[in-house]
Amino acid sequence: MLRGSDKYCSMTALYDDPLNVEGTTYGKRWRRHEWSQTVEEQPTDNAETQTIVMAIHGGGIEPGTSEIALAAAGYHPATLTPVVDGHGLHDFWLFEGLKSAGNGELHVTASNYDEPIATELVQNARRCISLHGCSDPQAKVSETQPDGIIQIGGRDLELRNIVLEELTVAGIPAEITTNPDLLGKDPDNIANKTQIGGCVQLEMGTSFRASLFGTNTRPQRKNTTNARFWLLIGALRKVERARPQCC
Repeated sequence: MLRGSDKYCSMTALYDDPLNVEGTTYGKRWRRHEWSQTVEEQPTDNAETQTIVMAIHGGGIEPGTSEIALAAAGYHPATLTPVVDGHGLHDFWLFEGLKSAGNGELHVTASNYDEPIATELVQNARRCISLHGCSDPQAKVSETQPDGIIQIGGRDLELRNIVLEELTVAGIPAEITTNPDLLGKDPDNIANKTQIGGCVQLEMGTSFRASLFGTNTRPQRKNTTNARFWLLIGALRKVERARPQCC
């Protein structure tokens, strides 16, 4: 989510603040899968087809996005056990607020997100699914939509439309966003720095994210994922298989 009230103008500035200590106030988790090719076979997982799933405001910053990102990448959020569902494993990047309170201070908007490891991961991927939390008003919470509507943006229009289709088939309210703060189309957005210059960005309201867990706390979310959580994950896991292959 674009936010003008960030404490830090960049990730460099956040890291330079001595009050921010990795492993205490924030954590970083990532995985980049190795790519291989034999003499006899064509490459199956390489820099042209790889997908990365990102939660750049995970942990206590935008609660629930870490767990969703890990599961969408193919790992159980509690055990990190790879899932066996035929949809493969994806690279992932998580930046997580670990403070007991005030994690919002660790929010750096995506267009200022100059994190070197995350940038390299994205630049080595062809597609990106970027997961964010937004407010309930931004998610259009109402009497008829008590948990709101997922707002979909990003510059990868093909993948954006496939995500919308899969969420709709799963019965999860979603729409292509028209909110200028949620469009995710800035070329400087770190998630748009892929091989194709685009991503799909999902903005999920506070109530929707809370509804995915039995206990909505940072220690317990990963252990209390519910059926609705896995319904969302099932839809996101189908996205890459549904996407037409680039020639």
